[in-house]
Amino acid sequence: MTAALVGFVAVSSLRTYPHYLPYSNEAFGGPSKTRLRLHDSNVDWGQDLGLLADRLRERYRGERVWLVYKGSGVPAAYGIDAADPRRVPLDEVRGLLVVSDSAAAKATGRLAALIEDSRPVDDVGHSITLYRR
Repeated sequence: MTAALVGFVAVSSLRTYPHYLPYSNEAFGGPSKTRLRLHDSNVDWGQDLGLLADRLRERYRGERVWLVYKGSGVPAAYGIDAADPRRVPLDEVRGLLVVSDSAAAKATGRLAALIEDSRPVDDVGHSITLYRR
């Protein structure tokens, strides 16, 4: 029994590679659900900005991107052309809404309304969620 549990944890951990920061095992919902139980520096240090840039180029080229990002990186330095959706009227926000999971966990007001009125379509590194609006 112990060997089976150790094997389970090892496989779970290997499946998370290379996104260990937001890791939680399947007993807690797995890495995709960590953001529902923990936030801030437990899951998101802004570590996935480069991965986000790659994903936007690969799957969402040419789409309007709205970004609420937690981190010290500069999105434009990665080639991400995005605007802050909290700075325009809600009805102007159309396209791809990209939100760091830490920002989503603490969302109130305009950001909470934007997320609620959108549907999740993608995930980057288990720390950034892409919504279609």
